[in-house]
Amino acid sequence: MTRLCQTGFRLVATIALLTCAFGANGQEVRQHGPGQRVELDNASVLVVRLVLGPHEKTGMHDVSPRLVIWLTEAHLRDTKPDGSVRQYDRAPGAVEWVPAQRHAGENLSDQPVEFLAVLPKGTALSAPAHEDGGHQ
Repeated sequence: MTRLCQTGFRLVATIALLTCAFGANGQEVRQHGPGQRVELDNASVLVVRLVLGPHEKTGMHDVSPRLVIWLTEAHLRDTKPDGSVRQYDRAPGAVEWVPAQRHAGENLSDQPVEFLAVLPKGTALSAPAHEDGGHQ
C-alpha cells in the first residue's frame, strides 16, 4: 500500500473515530444486531461498532467492502467457504481495507475483540451479488 493510501485510510479512520467519540450531530446511536451498534449512518457511510466475545465464533456470512479500524488487540481465525483457514493478529489502532467476501470468524483470545467497520455508501465499491446471494 502506498504511503498516500495509508495516509488517506488513517484520515478516514480518524474522522470516523472522532465522529463516533463526539456523536453524529446528536444522531441516535442504535443497535444493529447482537454485538453490533450503529455509531453513524449518513448518506456517505455506515459506521458499525462490532464486539466479539472471548472465543466467540460467527457463522459463515457475507461482508461488504469496508474499512476496519481495530480498537483492541485481536487474535482471530478466518475460515473461507472452501475450508481454507487463516489466523491473524491485529494491534489496536490498525486500519485495513477488507474486500467483499464470505467467511466465518473466531476470536481466539480470552478477551473481547472490538472494531469499527466503516461501510461506504453510494460508491462503485460494492461487489455484485451472485445468484446464490454471495459476493465475488
